[in-house]
Amino acid sequence: MNMQVETARRERLKVHMLLAGVTNSGKTVSALLIAKGIIAEMYPDLQESAQWGLIGVIDTEHRRASLNAQKQVGETKIGEFHVVNMDAPYTVERYEGAFGLLARIGCQVIIVDSITHNWEGLGGILHKVDQSGGQFSAWGKVKPDLKRFQDLLVSSQMHVISTVRVKQDYVVVANEKGKMAPVKVGLKNITKDDLDYEYAIAFRLEADHIAYPVKDNSDIFTEPTHLTEEHGKKLYKWAEQGVDVAEEQRKQREEEEAMRQQFLAEIIEHMPNATVSQYVADMAFQMRVPLENFNVETMYHLNQKVKEIINNGNIHNGPQ
Repeated sequence: MNMQVETARRERLKVHMLLAGVTNSGKTVSALLIAKGIIAEMYPDLQESAQWGLIGVIDTEHRRASLNAQKQVGETKIGEFHVVNMDAPYTVERYEGAFGLLARIGCQVIIVDSITHNWEGLGGILHKVDQSGGQFSAWGKVKPDLKRFQDLLVSSQMHVISTVRVKQDYVVVANEKGKMAPVKVGLKNITKDDLDYEYAIAFRLEADHIAYPVKDNSDIFTEPTHLTEEHGKKLYKWAEQGVDVAEEQRKQREEEEAMRQQFLAEIIEHMPNATVSQYVADMAFQMRVPLENFNVETMYHLNQKVKEIINNGNIHNGPQ
């Protein structure tokens, strides 16, 4: 692959966020609040109910996400969002299917709650490794699944908030009264090692629902905090800074199509010339596509060749 030097530009982003935590650490609620903030900043003129309707959840946690509908959390009352309740098998294909269902009905933020099931659940990565013999070589067979799932979570042109379970344990510490009491602590994300490095923003939530920033490319989060709708609004503003690459690409495609149509019209104008007609027919045969389907670069070079033919002093355009 050829390398080239480019000018660094700050491009617009989609929010891709990871929330890791033990059971009851507030992962789902925090994800919903962040999602609501993103939507509220995207569509400030929409009614609250309509804003919640642009949020979708892929729920692998036994329909528990829906228990949060109508819950009052701080200054935000969680509304009615869309949900795909997904059970086993937890294959990449089924996550992709659920993702597609939510995208097709217009959801702008998708919460994947949780990604752990694709790792250790029935039909997930570890299950496939076991089915392939459980040896080191088996990992090569599941590598495409790992890549597809990662792309779904962190390379999608959607705002995606992922939650992941954490292995937990208890330690005995002194409480506020000075008495020793067990406290639940998280140890390790139950997913592919170092997956959090793929995200722009990653948090570890503890049992008190406080989110500790693990990685933050936005520079918004400097202290542990309870995640709120306001944080979602700030994240959307941060993501929108910079160049809209998708819009630039759209304009470029439109300009290229206009040029292609212009070249096509000029070529057709000279088609009565027998030499031109034969040259175009030969090229279409070689390309195995009709003239009107040539891309802009091929159309340009063909148009240049037609001009050479027409400008040749011994060739006349059409019968005399």
